Amino acid sequence: PRRRQHPLLVLSVLLWAPALVAFNLDEEKLTVYSGPPGSYFGYSVDFYIPDPSTVSVLVGAPKANTTQPDIVEGGAVYYCAWPAARCRQIPFDNTNNRKIKVNGTREPIEFKTNQWFGATVKAHKEKVVACAPLYHWRTLKDSPEKDPVGTCYVAIQNFSAYAEYSPCRNSNADPEGQGFCQAGFSLDFYKNGDLIVGGPGSFYWQGQVITASIADIIANYSFKDILRKLAREKQTGVAPPSYDDNYMGYSVAAGEFTGDSEQELVAGVPRGAQNFGYVSIINSSDLTFIQNFTGEQMASYFGYTVAVSDVNNDGLDDILVGAPLFMEREFESKPKEVGQVYLYLQESAFLFQDAQILTGTEVFGRFGSAITHLGDLNQDGYNDIAIGAPFAGEDRRGKVLIYNGYSNGLNPNPSQVLHGAWASQSMPSGFGFTLRGDSDVDKNDYPDLIVGAFGAGKAVVYRARPVVTVNAHLILNPMIVNPDNKTCQLPGSQLLVACFTVRVCADFEGQSISDEIVLKGELQLDSLKQKGAVKRTLFFDYHQSHHYFSIVIERQKQLHCQDFLVYLRDETEFRDKLSPININFNYSLDESSFEDSLTVKPILNYYQKSSLAEQAYILVDCGEDNLCIPDLHLSAMPDTDQLIIGEENCVMLIINPRNDGEGAYEAELHIKIPPEADYTGVERNNKALRILSCDYKMENETRMVVCDLGNPMVAGANFSTGIRFSVQHFENADFSINFELQIKSSNKINPTSNLVNLHINISAVAQVQIRGVSHPPTIILPLHNWEPKDEPTKEEEVGPLVEHIYELHNIGPSAINSTVLHVGWPVSSREEFLLYILHIQTHGPLHCQTSSPINTMQIKFAVPQDTPELAAFLYNSTISHYIRRRDVTVAEPHRKNSAKILNCTNVKCVLISCTVGQLERGKSAALKIRSRLWAQTFLERKNDLYSLSSNVSFEVKSMPYKVQPEKLPEGSIAIRTSVIWSTPNVSFEIPLWVIILAILLGLLVLALLTLALWKCGFFDRARPPQDDMADRQQLTNNKTTDA
Repeated sequence: PRRRQHPLLVLSVLLWAPALVAFNLDEEKLTVYSGPPGSYFGYSVDFYIPDPSTVSVLVGAPKANTTQPDIVEGGAVYYCAWPAARCRQIPFDNTNNRKIKVNGTREPIEFKTNQWFGATVKAHKEKVVACAPLYHWRTLKDSPEKDPVGTCYVAIQNFSAYAEYSPCRNSNADPEGQGFCQAGFSLDFYKNGDLIVGGPGSFYWQGQVITASIADIIANYSFKDILRKLAREKQTGVAPPSYDDNYMGYSVAAGEFTGDSEQELVAGVPRGAQNFGYVSIINSSDLTFIQNFTGEQMASYFGYTVAVSDVNNDGLDDILVGAPLFMEREFESKPKEVGQVYLYLQESAFLFQDAQILTGTEVFGRFGSAITHLGDLNQDGYNDIAIGAPFAGEDRRGKVLIYNGYSNGLNPNPSQVLHGAWASQSMPSGFGFTLRGDSDVDKNDYPDLIVGAFGAGKAVVYRARPVVTVNAHLILNPMIVNPDNKTCQLPGSQLLVACFTVRVCADFEGQSISDEIVLKGELQLDSLKQKGAVKRTLFFDYHQSHHYFSIVIERQKQLHCQDFLVYLRDETEFRDKLSPININFNYSLDESSFEDSLTVKPILNYYQKSSLAEQAYILVDCGEDNLCIPDLHLSAMPDTDQLIIGEENCVMLIINPRNDGEGAYEAELHIKIPPEADYTGVERNNKALRILSCDYKMENETRMVVCDLGNPMVAGANFSTGIRFSVQHFENADFSINFELQIKSSNKINPTSNLVNLHINISAVAQVQIRGVSHPPTIILPLHNWEPKDEPTKEEEVGPLVEHIYELHNIGPSAINSTVLHVGWPVSSREEFLLYILHIQTHGPLHCQTSSPINTMQIKFAVPQDTPELAAFLYNSTISHYIRRRDVTVAEPHRKNSAKILNCTNVKCVLISCTVGQLERGKSAALKIRSRLWAQTFLERKNDLYSLSSNVSFEVKSMPYKVQPEKLPEGSIAIRTSVIWSTPNVSFEIPLWVIILAILLGLLVLALLTLALWKCGFFDRARPPQDDMADRQQLTNNKTTDA
């Protein structure tokens, strides 16, 4: 079933729907027309050119108030003279609503309040048509219904005669007929001056287009003839119900597409084709449909606006279609409403190329809301197009984009973007909602543009600036500079330098340009060198690398030239001898040379470069072709093939660069430093290795060492050098580190050597010791002055103190982590305690837990005293980590039978499990178990010898590196405490008299023994025999004689 639809909804689509730019539109000398606030002044615009000497601007304001009695916001069209900025209303209609007598009462038959007169306005030579698409009339039915049929007014003869034209105001009322036609929603003229009217609301909003002759409208017009029917009027008829809600006639245009001399009509149908939208070419003779163009996206409002222009200057009209609600989807992101414009280039009658598509760039900018033919804006032989995006830009102020035509369509990038200057609190300014071009208001032979901004109540005239095309040339003589040919003497100096000439030549062309222009020129020498770098050439007279100057060019002269002398610096002042010396010439128009008047100033051609560049070369010793081709080779080796994590790891790379070809200029050795290494310097103590000049650099976050190999690195160069590095950062190292080495030069051919990759293997090695001590090492029973208690409550009542201390020590060189330590502690046997644990103390990255609770008897602790050994572990890092058992003097055992060993294999043990954190080289973790020997257990087994053994083991699970050894350290030891018995001591007191008597008896025995020996001759001396004495005398005499 068909439904009734309020016409204001249709108009709101027009109001908030879519929108445009060229490089030579002047943005400074604007003509801005303003209308009454809230009148929507600028909703429609057009040029009015009744004769070649007169140009003015027409601006529609559909919500303006007029002098019409009892009409509120009926709308108006303003006449704005140029260059004056004041506008006046054109009196198309000064009357009130017409009335008829109904049942004896005069009632209005039409309703002009809020009729939106001026929503559309079009001019063709001296003819002007303006429409009110929301004009209502009462219809001929008895019930007082109001149908928005729409109406238009025609003005001719410089607004001296007016006529109304309302083609849908007839007896075919209501939505199913033309009651909701809204005639004048869109307007255009054929080139012969006939009128095209769009009525998108007819026939349940199928829409229609209507054509009529202006002459027929004016002829025999009578204000009282309210149901007038023109004889030669043509209308498209009703279609099947499937065409309902299509909105044909939403936009209209005229062009020639059939190869004859007659123009066809183009109509936009934005909701046709199942809401994809389409544009129809319609025969102007019988309004039959010739061809359709269909949109590619549903609800994009394809056909919202249409325009016709010969963009590529092939003599055939082309069609442009706006789809301002087109949504662009990028990958999986949410669709963005950006708008599109489609250009269909006509190849021949009824044949068009596939559409060239221009897409908006701003979300909700409504790109494609307005499209207008500009004419040849830059006088390059191709027509240009303006496209509006009225809600784009900062604060949604609106934009207009200018696209220049060329042989294949439109340049896809706008040459200029015009920005709206007004922001509104209540609604956007709508700058670019309406556009009109292809008329020359200032008579400079360049077409101009009107932009409407109805939300701000403005209409702006942009005038095109004349385009100057400069033909410039840059000539160097000579192009190859011999640094040894020093023929120029610097002013004020005796210094001779090599020099050459830079010549700048230019002429110009362009329409509406004066006979003389002035260019501002800039010459830049050696322009490719970065800022701060040494420029190899300077101007002879200024000693600078850049120079500003002016060139006056006259149209009569074929070419204007200027010469500049340039010299080459001494070779000791720069390194680069191979790269070309780039010389840039930049130019622009000197606008100060033009008169400051209403006339817009010329502008340089946007599509022609305003800069030129040429290159000079320095003569080098590379043969007749001045082209050096080196042959660079590189080899290298490290002084070690293995790096051990934790060692100092100083590495020297022994490098051999070689050049078997011609000179290599600015030759440098580049070494890429791996993350694990740091550059420490060049080897200077080995005479066989050349000492190079090297620098540390960062290039794109890559650490480099760059060494100078010579400028040039001469042919036949072959030497060795040594570069030192320190390798310490192994946290993320793989199984090897890699140095990349290469020779690089500035030569164009063969500039680099082979790339050398040096790999040095990495290994992790750690020697780990587990050491321990028992304090005391031996317990001697029985204890002196100590008696056992059956239920001890204090630590001292249990028995003697026994402490075992363990140390896990990393000798290195690599660090270890994730180590597990297990201690088996003999705690009881046959429900009798052996070593009763009171407390566990740790030092270092050590965390322990026991397999069962300790101190279950709740024995009260005594004040603990650290043993000397533990103090060495825990508090004094300078004491050696080697632990020795004390030398303990023990009394002779009562018996010498062997001791029974008590350990986890034959008694009940508590398992103490510890995790050890990271231990660097030379670091330790210590564990002390403080316990008491349960003396009662051993006293009951008098004279039995025991050895209490705790077993400790460790296993390193990993090292803190990616590199892991094949076998991780592990080990175990047993710490023993001996329990022995001593022989009981018997003590008694000896009387004094016994001692005195023993002394006297001893002295008596000594005297008797001495007397007996004397009596026996023991104390007499023995004498030698006489014969022996005679012999001794004889020997003495003989010695004296010999002497």
